[in-house]
Amino acid sequence: MKKVSINLLTNVILLLAGIILIIFHSVPNVLIWGSRIIGAMFLLPAVAYLIMVAVRHADARTSADYLGVLPAVGGLCFGLVMMIKPDKFDEILQLLMGVLLVVLGLFHVVYLLLSRSSLDIKGWYHVCPLIVVLCGILSLTVPSLRENVSTVVLITGICLLLFNFTSLQEYLAERRVRRNTTTAVEQIQHTDDVI
Repeated sequence: MKKVSINLLTNVILLLAGIILIIFHSVPNVLIWGSRIIGAMFLLPAVAYLIMVAVRHADARTSADYLGVLPAVGGLCFGLVMMIKPDKFDEILQLLMGVLLVVLGLFHVVYLLLSRSSLDIKGWYHVCPLIVVLCGILSLTVPSLRENVSTVVLITGICLLLFNFTSLQEYLAERRVRRNTTTAVEQIQHTDDVI
């Protein structure tokens, strides 16, 4: 059975998040709904873990089970707060979106710079990551942009798609190098067989 690449899984999740943000950017209180969804993502695993520990027979519980109770209760409380008071997290989510864009964009910029000779990176490969970084910086520093939640959500969604496009470019460049390397090795082996 093939393992699913963590990089592929991350890209698929970010692609879906980008599409969802673009589709729902104009929904009133989009960040409130986002807070509720994130709250549920904290709450559900915490509840599942606590139930699992509670129904397990006392003899079967380990010290690791008991150590996991504290973070599970923390996740449960945090999830409840995010679901009950989602409006308290509007500014935090906007801030996190801006920081996420800067980090994702810089990741690709640095990766492309480090790989430019080994992967034959073209200059235009840097355009999307630089746009992502710029959008992140603008969403963090321009007050009029921060006040327009719908625009910030739309920009974040578009930037997540640009992130995925850059990941695809990198994957194709890596694949091209692997294919060329494999072809060269096969040619050398064929030459050795002939001799």
